[in-house]
Amino acid sequence: MTWLLFMVPLCIAEFRDLPEFEITRASARAADLIASHGDDAQYGGQHQRSARTAIAKGLAVLARADGGVTALGIHACVRPHAGCPGISSTHSSPSKHEERDV
Repeated sequence: MTWLLFMVPLCIAEFRDLPEFEITRASARAADLIASHGDDAQYGGQHQRSARTAIAKGLAVLARADGGVTALGIHACVRPHAGCPGISSTHSSPSKHEERDV
């Protein structure tokens, strides 16, 4: 989760100025890599680094959707929205088991 909290914002920034077709292409590549090597991301293996990066890129793409994305213990969004944990005035530091906002 800590790694995703670092990487997802970097990937969001990377996608910020890309045209939509490039983001779609990156999304498809990430999905293919996760489908082929997702087990390496979790358990280690030859493709661990690329599979984990693909997960971060996939979350960055999903963060662009209305309401963002909540997965793997984090919430990522590119725009404030109703119910967003990042804009709640009562949102305190999350416990170890709560979701974290990116």
